[in-house]
This record gives sequence, structure tokens and C-alpha cells, in this order.
Amino acid sequence: MLKILLIEDERINRLTLEKLLSHAGYTVTTAENGNMGLEAIKSQSWDVVLTDYRLPGADGLEILDAVKKKSPQTHVLIMTAFATVENALTALKKGAFDYLTKPFDPHELFHHLDRIKVLNSLSAENEALKSSLAELKVAPDLIGQSPNMLELFDKIKMVAESEHTVLIEGASGTGKEKIANAVQKFSLRMDKPFVRINCSALSETLFETEMFGHEKGAFTGAVKRSLGRFERAKGGTIFLDDIDDLSLRLQTKLLRVIQEGEIERVGGSEVISVDIRLIAATKVDLKSLVEQKQFREDLYYRLNVIKLKIPSLAERPSDIPLLANHFLTKTSPNKSLSALLVEYLTGLPWPGNVRELEHLIMQMSVFSKKDKIGLSDLPETYQSKSNLSQSSISDESKTLPDRLLDFEIQILKDSMEVHNGHQQKVADLLGIPRTTLRSKLVKYGLLEANHDQ
Repeated sequence: MLKILLIEDERINRLTLEKLLSHAGYTVTTAENGNMGLEAIKSQSWDVVLTDYRLPGADGLEILDAVKKKSPQTHVLIMTAFATVENALTALKKGAFDYLTKPFDPHELFHHLDRIKVLNSLSAENEALKSSLAELKVAPDLIGQSPNMLELFDKIKMVAESEHTVLIEGASGTGKEKIANAVQKFSLRMDKPFVRINCSALSETLFETEMFGHEKGAFTGAVKRSLGRFERAKGGTIFLDDIDDLSLRLQTKLLRVIQEGEIERVGGSEVISVDIRLIAATKVDLKSLVEQKQFREDLYYRLNVIKLKIPSLAERPSDIPLLANHFLTKTSPNKSLSALLVEYLTGLPWPGNVRELEHLIMQMSVFSKKDKIGLSDLPETYQSKSNLSQSSISDESKTLPDRLLDFEIQILKDSMEVHNGHQQKVADLLGIPRTTLRSKLVKYGLLEANHDQ
């Protein structure tokens, strides 16, 4: 049974909660102010800390910070009579398990404690598995060696082991679903259902029946009961792609599921508890939609507890050769890409990101009859996208080394412009030592010999 520290300055509330929890079989120790709570946290270990938000002495956020420093595995539940997005959800972002708005139904508290017991049990059963996962690399379909992608891969493995909602942000084509798959693969729910749904592909009515299910006779054609995806994902993970396309009405329904852990089927009145982890993805900045009153602020903070931001392909050009060859191996393993073509692809802007690159490689591999795919195999629309002049590409009087030199100079110019002349950032981006970058810049007249940054 859970060992609980209850920190509550209101005597009646403290005694009532202590009695309720003790009768339910929990081991409860109380503290009547924040400073006493801090002392208890320092002196003992706890499974759960149930604390008021506003306390004499240290407040709820200070309690939360102390718990996370002393014992990160301890779950913190925040009680507050001041149910604002600003304070309660700040606690969530800082690592609180959840919060309760006073006055609350005891069943709501016991629901959170039941979730914690399940999570602790699952963690214990999978401790050996977690240790082995920590030694693994990322999923095989996540390709990248640039610094920002390696940082993202590390975050995936750390985030996966938590139970918090994850918000994946990235432009179309950056691979948000692949990131969600990787989070699921490394999570404690890896052997449970992983249910995907595209919010932009379903109408409001269809979304409700798909997500929550329906009862027989709920509407014309409902000849039998159907379980929704939340029920089918029992114990597993729901991935909501393009959540920025969700209507305000459906946002309200989704918020209730996240807050209460309960659903009702369309046409039914039975309240059904669901145990799922939520991963959401957006192609736009949700904060801007909140400011435009197109996205609920409370839902935004519920989703934005942990964010994984995926860089665009233009922000990691050093990964383009790796990705291009990976895609070619998948479609035509006996073919190769010319060095000149790879250099050219590295200089393109890629508004469609990784998906656009994959489609281009697939197209060239299908239509090219040669073993080595070169610049002449590029579709005409791509032969004018590079910042390099078309004459530089098609000038047959230039040798391969000369044309490669043109590409190198242009890439250096573009990279220095993007990063405002910051040499270390450019060197990291291109995967070369800073000293090598500086010597090239001086050699090609792109930097004064005595200039340094």
C-alpha cells in the first residue's frame, strides 16, 4: 500500500483526508505547513505527496521542487482552491502527477491513487526491461546524426519512461508519427495497444464515435455496440495527429477525458474509466492558436507538459546524405547516388521536409535506368530550387571537382547566413571541426583572416 505524506494547513481538511486515507488502507503522515512538509520530505521517502498549493511557509511548488530533487520517483498531487491555468498547470509542467480542485470528491482522489498504484506496479515489473532499453539506440526508422537530432533522440528515451502526456511539434513531413512510435517503443506500455487517429481526417460526428464508441441504436445504422479507440487502447497509448485541427467542441470533450480519465459512448450514459497515455502532434504552434482563441488554453497546458520539437530538414542539412541513401536502399538497393547529386540535394530548401526527400528519391529510383542516379535524373521542378545558379549545374565545361567546389562555397555561404556568422553553430551543423570551417572561410574569401566569432 502507498505511503502518503499529506501537507494541509486547514485542520478540518487535514483530519478528514487523513481519516479517509487511513480507512482506505493507506499509510498517512501529516504536516500542517510547508516547512514541516519540507522536513518530512528530507527525512523520509514517500510514494505520494498530497499537498495544498497555498501553505504557510513553503508553497506547493516549493514542495514539488523539493520532492523532485530528493526522490524523482515520488508522485506529487496538488490540491488547490485557486483553479487557474497559471498555478495548477504550472505544477503539471514542473512534474506534478496531477491536481485536485477544492472541494473535490474523495472518489477523484482515490482514482488518482489507483492510477499511481498501477504505474508503480508496472514500473517494478518492467525495471529490468527499462535497464535494457536504456542501452538501445533509437528506433531504426529514425535517421539522423546531426547534433539537434541526437539531442532529440536522447529526449525521446527520457520522455518515454514517464507517464506524462507528450506534445510533438513539427512541420508537415518532419516525422511526427515516427517520433510517437519511438516514444511508445521505449515506454512502459510498449506491449500494450498503440492506437493512432488523424484529427484532420474525421468529421466531428465521426470523431466522437471513433474515439468514444457508440451504443446500439445511437444513430441510424448503429446496429450494435461499438467500442471506441479509447477503450480499445486500454492500458496503452493514444496518438492524436494534427490535434491543431480539432474543433473547440471536441477539444472540450478531449479535455474531460484527460482530466477525469473517463468517457461515455455516443448514445449511452455509462461512465467508463480508461487508462491510457496520450501523445499529441501538431504541425503549428498551438500557443499561437490559443492567442487567436482557436484552441483552448486549459487543453493546451494539459498537452504541453512535455514537448518534443522536431527540427525541419533545412535545420539539419548534414542528415540529408544519410537520409537520401537510406531511402534509396529501401526502394532500389542495387542503385547509388552520385556525389554531385547528394551535394545538390543538401543545398535545397525542402519545404516538404523528410517526406518530400523520400518521395523524390523514390521517384528518381523508379524512373532512372542507371545504376548511379545523378543530376540529370532530377525532375525539372527540382533543377531550379537550389540557391546555386542553373549554369553552375549544367555547365559541361566544368569538371566534377570544380562543380563540387561551387557547391561547397554556396553551402558555406548559406550556412553562415542562416546562423548569423556563428562559426561554432555552422561547424556543428556541417559536422566538421570549427578550425576546418574557419580555414575554408578564409580560403574562399568568406571571412577576413583576423575575424573571429
